[in-house]
Amino acid sequence: MISKTKFSFESIICYVLLVLIAAKLFSSGLFKSNDYIENELSYSVLSQGWEQVLADGRIVPAEVPGDAVKDGSNRFEIQSTLPDSITEHSWLSIRSTRQNIYIYIDGQLRKSYYRTFEEYGRTTVPSFYLFVQLHKDDIGKNIRIVGSSAYSSFAYDINEVVMGNQMGIWYYYTIKDYSGFVLPLIVFFIAIGVLSILLIVSIYSKTSRRFIFLGLGVLLYSSWEVCDSHLRQLLFYNISAASDAAYMIFSLIPIPFLYSLDILLQKRYHKSNMFCALMIASLSLVTGYLNDMGHVAFIFTMPYLVAGAVLSTIYMLITIFIDIFKKRLVENKITISGYLGFAFSGVVAGVFFAIKPETPATPIVNLGMIMIMVCAVVDMIHSYVIDRRDRIVAEEVSSAKSQFIASMSHEIRTPINSIMGMDEMILRESREEEITAYARNIRDYGKSLLRLVNEILDYSRLESGNVNLIEETFDAEIAITSLYKIFEPIADKKGLKMELREHGIKGRLLLGDNEKICKMIGEILTNAINYTDEGKVTLEAFIEDLDKTDETGHDLVMFSIRVTDTGVGISDTDLKKIFDPFENTGEKDGQSGMSLVVVNRMLEAMGSRLSVRSRLGKGSEFSFDIILKKAGEIEIAGWNTKPIEPDLSILKEKGRYYSEKLNVLCVDDSTMNLSVIEGLLKRTGASIKTAISGEDAVSLAILEQYDVIFMDHRMPGMGGEKAMNMLRKHYQRIDRKIVIIALTGNEFEGARKEYLKMGFDDYLSKPVKTFDLEKMLWTYCEDMAQNPPEVVDESSPYDDVFDGIKGVDGINTDNGIKYCGSQDLFVNAVKTFVDTSDDNIQMLNDLINSKDLKNGVIKVHALKSNARVIGCGTLSEHAAFLEERGDQGDVETFWNGVPELLTEYIELTDRLKAICKEHEVAADEDSLMEITPDELKDAYSAIEECAISLDYDSIEQILNELAGYKLGDEDKKKVALIKKGLAAVDNDRIIKAIKAEGSE
Repeated sequence: MISKTKFSFESIICYVLLVLIAAKLFSSGLFKSNDYIENELSYSVLSQGWEQVLADGRIVPAEVPGDAVKDGSNRFEIQSTLPDSITEHSWLSIRSTRQNIYIYIDGQLRKSYYRTFEEYGRTTVPSFYLFVQLHKDDIGKNIRIVGSSAYSSFAYDINEVVMGNQMGIWYYYTIKDYSGFVLPLIVFFIAIGVLSILLIVSIYSKTSRRFIFLGLGVLLYSSWEVCDSHLRQLLFYNISAASDAAYMIFSLIPIPFLYSLDILLQKRYHKSNMFCALMIASLSLVTGYLNDMGHVAFIFTMPYLVAGAVLSTIYMLITIFIDIFKKRLVENKITISGYLGFAFSGVVAGVFFAIKPETPATPIVNLGMIMIMVCAVVDMIHSYVIDRRDRIVAEEVSSAKSQFIASMSHEIRTPINSIMGMDEMILRESREEEITAYARNIRDYGKSLLRLVNEILDYSRLESGNVNLIEETFDAEIAITSLYKIFEPIADKKGLKMELREHGIKGRLLLGDNEKICKMIGEILTNAINYTDEGKVTLEAFIEDLDKTDETGHDLVMFSIRVTDTGVGISDTDLKKIFDPFENTGEKDGQSGMSLVVVNRMLEAMGSRLSVRSRLGKGSEFSFDIILKKAGEIEIAGWNTKPIEPDLSILKEKGRYYSEKLNVLCVDDSTMNLSVIEGLLKRTGASIKTAISGEDAVSLAILEQYDVIFMDHRMPGMGGEKAMNMLRKHYQRIDRKIVIIALTGNEFEGARKEYLKMGFDDYLSKPVKTFDLEKMLWTYCEDMAQNPPEVVDESSPYDDVFDGIKGVDGINTDNGIKYCGSQDLFVNAVKTFVDTSDDNIQMLNDLINSKDLKNGVIKVHALKSNARVIGCGTLSEHAAFLEERGDQGDVETFWNGVPELLTEYIELTDRLKAICKEHEVAADEDSLMEITPDELKDAYSAIEECAISLDYDSIEQILNELAGYKLGDEDKKKVALIKKGLAAVDNDRIIKAIKAEGSE
């Protein structure tokens, strides 16, 4: 219904345009006389007073223009007296009709036009306008015009004799020959414009190429008309060549129209179309040969050429009507209607030519040409609109399909995880061998099913275009050898030999997405090993220089991978559908499954493709080639200078940093990170304040001036970059220098450059290390440095707690101390990790329910940093993986992994809570001092005021003082709530705890 409506609308446009163009071209107003024409363009037709001199000397009246008396001499001779209206600018002109023309004035030959057979090689000459200049003294003189031709059909034609100025005479001829010269010129230029548009559009749209032959046909027709026009001498110097070209062009006109129609009718009549085109081409060659040899002039073969054109036009009409009656015409209806109009005009013109050859019928065909061009342009626009609509619909369908697959995969994976979890419980608790064997089978097939679901998710993301390629520096040799070391034991376990062959990869640093490239190679190797029962699997890697550079100036190389196996192979039938996601070659029927589909799609995103060669029962070979950049000097320098051990040179030279004058603000949404960096800074002697958010940081910076701000880059609410920009503006207004250092848990190449671009002075990677922190202070605050006091060595009160933490699996206390700076700071960091765990666990549960991806990623990012600080590498790496998935938009993997991460987090905090509680030393109640109600009330009021002003250090000091007094049960609970609020750096919770009547 939509298609029919659009066709009708565009048909109306087509016919309206056609009518407007025809009205414009054929309106007499186009050449209406005006003052300029009347005054400047003078001309008159000398049609009176002419006499013909016959061959026997007799003189008879002559009609000019008209036919001379045929006296058998194949010539005419007419004479008259020149009028008295001659001026100095007067000219006289007559047109020859394939005749030699001679003009005599007062018995003297004034001008002639003739071609001998030897000169021209033809028995006829082309038509020509002969001009002769007149003078005032020519008034009243006798003028004699002689015309001759080898053919009697042309010899006795007498054309108009026109006198006037040159512009006036040409104006007259143009008006007279408008349909034979001006209109073809207009059509010619329109054809060139349309053909240019078609050629340009065809570069971007293959469907538009079918109109190019049609445009070429219109161009040929208009070119023929121009070359055959009486006024061609205005355009061509050699009119003889133009005349011959006209006939040759005319003979070829039907061919492009036949080719175009062949495409439009979808080659249903291809053989007959080509036969017809071959006949037309043969006729053109024969007539051209006869003319060139001087046997038969083109003018006499014209009826045959016209017959060929008319017959081919009738043939085209027949094929179109056959398709109309058989209802085959589905596309290009507008152009076909233009063809019908053009063909009808061609047949009519042919009939006119047959009845009266001297009457020009070309205006009728010109109308048909204009009609077919307008229809073609409208059809092209129509096709473009339809193609664009179909493309949008296809994209929407593909997107909907991908979303459906992703949704279904997620829904399927949830019960699979439950099944595998319950199966794991069976394997743990059951002691019956038969049941555990079944359970192991369930586990193995469950893993296979889960892997397939994950591959479907990967495929749906690739289908929707949601793939990010990361460009990083990597060592090709390390990547390939690492893969070999991973898969060689797997192959060996199956009794297979695995070989590694490489060429040109040693010491080659490349730029590309190392993770995805290695994953693709791993998938191919997995398939090769799975479907090979005996023999070997070979991994080959090659790098070849291409001697080319890209737009950034990097040299390009070809990175080639080939994996060959001696497995079961793939049949030719299955090989054709191996990359079809909805086909399956079958279990053990060769390399199959979604993994190869995903690999191929990923390679396509990288500008490559997976190639497969296989023989059933012999094995398979999978290979691909990727064009990558060679690492440049900057990338190589960055790779070579990556510090394996910290650079302590500045600390060795200047010692540890110390300054009691330094005012520092630390901003992080993680209280544990704040606790760690605050502990690291305490030994510097600096005055340290902390803020839990970007908003708090801005508020504190307005109340107090700071020298250095350590700002977490990624925080909920106001992020680090926005807070940094606001702080910059504030310090610019008060004309004070401020150093703002970014804190980030995401280490990546070019990080410093990226943070400097944002506006930070520098950046530190979390977990922050003592030497990095003090190196930063030496770099930016050396002018405030002071001599540090002597350190008194004291025993730590946290030795027992530290020993307990040391026994917890998964915590590397050495790394924890390295990150925190000392054993005491490490224990404090663990306690903060435990104290804030309940709130963090609750928040993660809320985020799981709300599916708030942005804040979920931020919270997982914070957990990654916190776990790394206390040396829990496993939990930190798990959080880092989920953070990366979340950043890349992999929503399913992220939210499916968070519950498992939360379980690990809870188990760890439960163990740490037990240790902290076990080694907590109860205070001796008898040794504590009494506190009066007024003193306690004052303490709470002071805490509330500090909470309102965000002075958390003073709150901590007051709580430390309260620890030396005896408190009732209710007050102990209230103080515990205040401590929790302080640990979370949440002033609202602190104030709420103070005002609470009872404890919760």
